[in-house]
Amino acid sequence: MHTEIMMKAKHFFLALLLLPAVSQQPAYAEGVLMKAQPRDNAAVSNFDSQVKLWFSGNVGDRAPSLVVLDDKGNRVDNADLQLIIDDRSELSATTKPLTPGNYIVRYRVVTEDGLVVSGVSRFTIKP
Repeated sequence: MHTEIMMKAKHFFLALLLLPAVSQQPAYAEGVLMKAQPRDNAAVSNFDSQVKLWFSGNVGDRAPSLVVLDDKGNRVDNADLQLIIDDRSELSATTKPLTPGNYIVRYRVVTEDGLVVSGVSRFTIKP
């Protein structure tokens, strides 16, 4: 009987140790870049003068940034950044008419938790 009680106690404590791992919801990264238009490293022939980025999670409205640069480092966006906060937050800007060449998109958002998410995406306009 003593062995049976000890075995039950052992199982009970083992279950307590495993409970946090089993009961947690799946973790989703907040503010992760999910999609870009144009896609990173895309070669585009019909560019519609719009750059759009979609993020997961709780993107906040503190200091978002989206800048498009040509291969000489000149800014070619119209500084008309828009941020739509939703389940898949969208950060966008329009550009001046772009000539064939390489372009860089620099972006930055801050989640509601204060996490800074920034990065670089590249695309090419084909002749």
